[in-house]
Amino acid sequence: RKADGTRLVKARVTHKRKTIRKPLGIYASDAQLTRDKTRIRDAALLDAVESAIDRLRMVAATVEGAEWMDVDELWRQVSARMEAAKGFSLDIFVFSKTVTAKMEKGTADGYRFAFNAFASYLGRDRCDVNEIDRRMVSGFREWIESRNGKGCRAASAYLEKLRHIHNVARDTYNDDDTGVVRIPRRPFRGMVPPSPPSRHRALTLDQLRMVAASQPVTRRGRLAKDVFMLSFCLMGMNTADIYRMEGSDIRDGVLTYNRSKTDSRRSDKAVMCVRVEREAAEILSRWTLPFSSRYATAHNFSNAVDYGLEEVAALCGFDSLTSYYARHTWATLARNECRVPKDVVSECLNHVSVGGERVTDIYIARDWTRVWEANRKVLDLVFGK
Repeated sequence: RKADGTRLVKARVTHKRKTIRKPLGIYASDAQLTRDKTRIRDAALLDAVESAIDRLRMVAATVEGAEWMDVDELWRQVSARMEAAKGFSLDIFVFSKTVTAKMEKGTADGYRFAFNAFASYLGRDRCDVNEIDRRMVSGFREWIESRNGKGCRAASAYLEKLRHIHNVARDTYNDDDTGVVRIPRRPFRGMVPPSPPSRHRALTLDQLRMVAASQPVTRRGRLAKDVFMLSFCLMGMNTADIYRMEGSDIRDGVLTYNRSKTDSRRSDKAVMCVRVEREAAEILSRWTLPFSSRYATAHNFSNAVDYGLEEVAALCGFDSLTSYYARHTWATLARNECRVPKDVVSECLNHVSVGGERVTDIYIARDWTRVWEANRKVLDLVFGK
């Protein structure tokens, strides 16, 4: 107890059967302690003490050769490293923008949505990285689930993105070689719920024919229906790639493009060659390419398509319909109705080679004919020969 009535909190450091006590720089008033003054009862103070102890443990674990030191030397090593990291500050929101600036726009948007939600939860758009603890992460998860339902996909997606940025910050600013630990906490460990399984988004054959026969009244509805059917006729081509498609990409009846979702992660740039069948050619004849000349971004284009599909869904009596259904429906009909082998379906969807055959693929020239034949089977099933 000091003259001003406060008490200095010390850490007990035990090493090789010898114990020393060192101040944590934290003071407690009598009101923050139990009546017998032996324990801390104030939750905020207890959090501060536990955080300081966790930091000491993290730093002590980085001291090489600790087994040869006595407790005083170990404390000197820990103190020096703590001093080196003293005064460190990093706004996780600013750091996130730095990291996501190097990502593809679609990927970066996912992180932006996650941090916008985090800012709404905090009531501010600034947060020091060392301010984030397990209580804050738990509170954020509960806040998301209170708005989207228990076990929602948003809780898993948003927390995973925050954890990734936090881990990048730890890798960037912690120095294992020198033992400087500027970001000691791992507040997301065990806190990110597993992602719930994706909802099956495939139409039946009859439902797909209803979409093809629908006649939307609005221009946006007609655009949405045509883009949906075009995506289906081109083996589930994503709206982001349809948005970028130009007339010059089609030569001798074959469309060649790179799938934007995975082109940066694959050595072949996710190249895809699709024979433009008569059903797809008919749809393309009604529109002037590229769609990017009328929509500022692929995101805006995709939103316009999904909004228009609400009209199509209403005409067909569906609860919902989005552009993703076209890709899922093509794959389901190809496999279940046309009996297309699963590896061919995977190739049609432009997925990475399955079954560990990537090395073999180096020696085999790509033959697109089996892909085109599979697509023709599916279109014959839907529209007739």
